[in-house]
Formats: sequence, structure tokens, C-alpha cells
Amino acid sequence: MESLSALQLVFCVVVVTLAFAVRGGAGFGGGAIAVPLLALVFPLPVTVPVVTVLNMLSSVGQGVTDWRHIAWREIRRIVPGSLVGVFLGIYLLTLFDPQPLARALGVFVVLYALYVMVFAGRTPQIPPRWMLPVAAVTSFAAGIVGSLFGGAAGPLYVIYLNSARLAKDAFRVTITTVMLFQGLTRIAGYAMLGLYDGHVLLLLAAALPMVVIGSWLGARVVRRFDPAAFNRAVGVVLLVSGAALIFK
Repeated sequence: MESLSALQLVFCVVVVTLAFAVRGGAGFGGGAIAVPLLALVFPLPVTVPVVTVLNMLSSVGQGVTDWRHIAWREIRRIVPGSLVGVFLGIYLLTLFDPQPLARALGVFVVLYALYVMVFAGRTPQIPPRWMLPVAAVTSFAAGIVGSLFGGAAGPLYVIYLNSARLAKDAFRVTITTVMLFQGLTRIAGYAMLGLYDGHVLLLLAAALPMVVIGSWLGARVVRRFDPAAFNRAVGVVLLVSGAALIFK
């Protein structure tokens, strides 16, 4: 951290606060915003473990508050495929160089940003007979993406859970609970790879106050926004951050 300029420090503070304001308000999106933007300053092997822990801590706080609204049927459908995908993603993380991986993340984020801006939450209804296979495929893909790119698994869960037509509170706490299960598994895997060194732990400690402030803003301010306008604004942020990663 001592090697960062004052401008980079301010940038990181704003990014973490904004990311967890979005997560506090919507129940997802913290990693999708934080990882590509922080990856402009730090390498992915640093950014991913840091954001994973921050997401998990945020998930614990939100899950404790709203646990009565958890849609456990969707949890049972999602978690098995997610865990298999997480283990595969952690293995793949050891095979790829950070720079091509960062560009791949940029492409993924741009594609998701375009999806958010075009559909703005208008996810097609999936026929009931297809819900279980779709849950298996999307959760497996989300496990891989989450392990490789940190917090970018949330968008894939959003696509499925939007199709399940959950109530707003149930949607928020259900995706938060899924991310908690996935985050715990990823943290164990990253720890086995030795990614939590002293530098990463220092970054975690420095980021915690911004997570608290951002989560508070999300609960008090972001939840009041019009959902369609909110989705478009998030899409613009993701589009810019993804493009910046591709051309970094």
C-alpha cells in the first residue's frame, strides 16, 4: 500500500465504498464492480482474495439480518453446482497468467454490462421443468467465474434468480447466502494457494471501514433508487471498468 499514490488511494476508497453500497442495496454486484476497478491498481491474485473476503463478511451481515426471507429451495438447487465449479475454478487459477486473466475478466464484465443495460432486470421466465437444469448450469458456471474473477459470479446467479421471480427481500438475502457459501469455499482454496500473505491481509484491514460505510449507504440510500435506473447506472460503471481492463 505504501507504493500507491494519493490518487490511487482515493480511487480505491471510492471503489470499495461504491461497490458495497451497491451490494448493500441490491444484495449482489459488489465484486462485479470492485474486482475490475481494483484490478486497474492491483494484480488479480491480490484483488480476488481481498474482494472475496470482503464479500463474505458483507454476506454474513446481510444474512443475519434477513435470514427469514431465504428461499431455501433455490439454495438447494444452486449450492452443489457452485461448489463443484469453485473447485474447478481454483484449479484453473493456478494455470493462467494474471494479465490474460485480467483481460478475460474485462470481456466478461463488458458482456454482462451490456446485458444489464439492455434487459434492465427483464429476465425471461424459465418454464418450471427447466429450472433445475438451468440452476445446475448457471451455478456451475458461476462457481468457475467466481473463483477466477473474484466477485463476478453474482451476475450469473442474478440471471437465474430473476427467472425464479423471488420477492425483492427474498432475492437479496438468497443471493447473499449463496455468495456466502461460495465465498467460504473460495477463501479456503485461496488460502491453500498461499494468496493471503501479509500484503493482502493489510489491504483487507484497510478496506473494512469502507465496506461498513458502503453497506450502510446501500441499506439507507441505494434501496430507494428506481430499479431500472439503478441497473442502467451499474451497467455503465461495469462497461467502463471492463473496457479499461481490456485495454490496460
